[in-house]
Amino acid sequence: MTVDRDPNLEALFAKAKQVAADDGFTDGVMSRIDKLRKRSMIGWIGVGVVMVALAWTVSSPVTHAVHLATQLLPESLVELDDRWMAQLLAPVNSIAGLVGLGFLGLRLAYKKIFS
Repeated sequence: MTVDRDPNLEALFAKAKQVAADDGFTDGVMSRIDKLRKRSMIGWIGVGVVMVALAWTVSSPVTHAVHLATQLLPESLVELDDRWMAQLLAPVNSIAGLVGLGFLGLRLAYKKIFS
């Protein structure tokens, strides 16, 4: 194994070993890091404010839609006179059951197509 070394690379390592005589470099790096940290913090606060405003704006329509869905989904598709039969068929004899079966069918189709 040879010990051939690139002189340019050796010069770079020699410069890296030298210690900076002043603390100006370190202070400059730290001030840039602080500026970036402050800019990042301001950005995240801005995103948070926008998200809160968006949530406040859409909360009423979303709450109303969820309320309507919770009233609509448990409705029976077919009214049954026998109480035991109605209890046994309750999971599939509702709009929610129909929606759930639809999602299961879509998932099965997705797996068949992309697997």
